[in-house]
Amino acid sequence: MWNRVSWTLAGLSSALVASASHAVVLDFEFEDDFVTPLVNGQIIDPFFDAVDLEFGNLVSISSRTIGSDGHLGVTVFDSDAADQLPNTQDPDLLVNRGNILILQNDGSSATSNGVNGLQYDFPNDEKDFNDRGAIVFDFLNPVELLSIDMVDINGSAGATLTLTDADNRTRTYTVPEQWTTDVTNDPVGWQTLDLTTLLPQASEPNAAGGDATAVEDAGFDPLQVVKLDVAMTGSGRHPSPSGAIDTLVFVPEPGSAVLAGLGLLTLAGRRR
Repeated sequence: MWNRVSWTLAGLSSALVASASHAVVLDFEFEDDFVTPLVNGQIIDPFFDAVDLEFGNLVSISSRTIGSDGHLGVTVFDSDAADQLPNTQDPDLLVNRGNILILQNDGSSATSNGVNGLQYDFPNDEKDFNDRGAIVFDFLNPVELLSIDMVDINGSAGATLTLTDADNRTRTYTVPEQWTTDVTNDPVGWQTLDLTTLLPQASEPNAAGGDATAVEDAGFDPLQVVKLDVAMTGSGRHPSPSGAIDTLVFVPEPGSAVLAGLGLLTLAGRRR
């Protein structure tokens, strides 16, 4: 997997090669200046820490509440077991992919002020159905979304991802429960969701879930996406909004600030 800017993208269809050559990859190791590092427990949600805004060059990241109660906002979780064990609050998230994003559990609200801003002392994803919510990406300029990685979508966890274009038309992906395995029982625990196709997408190998499916409004323009809403809603008889996301890949529209002003395409992609 690549961070910063990648010239090749594994796991996507061959039709995406041309787009991928100009892809921007957010893996949440850095802010979207691609210089400032993010750390475990860091709050990147403006509603919960408006003093320190981590994103805003390419995209703003926020959250919304869906349930009757509430989570504590978008938070960085270091998924590397070597960094977390034995004190992690959630071993299900230790998929060894560096930083991932969660909606912080409102039962773990203790915070500290660090050099990177306000941080939760015990980052942990929300599990209570009444506290379910969504991670929201608002792009400063329209983009083409290529893929996103879904983490720990097992048990009764599930997700709904809604892409909105500049004319307010939508494409919606439904990711069912058990679309990934539990990393405490299987060595993977995550799966890439292709955001360029309407075809069914199989669950992670060894996972027991069905296909992720997609529908879209007539006239939806995948090259003009301005918003991505990732609702961690849960599914099944006892739904849980737990889970996380990682590695959002997108292509800015030609002539945008990303290509013209930020000079990101001079950065060499590197592996974690």
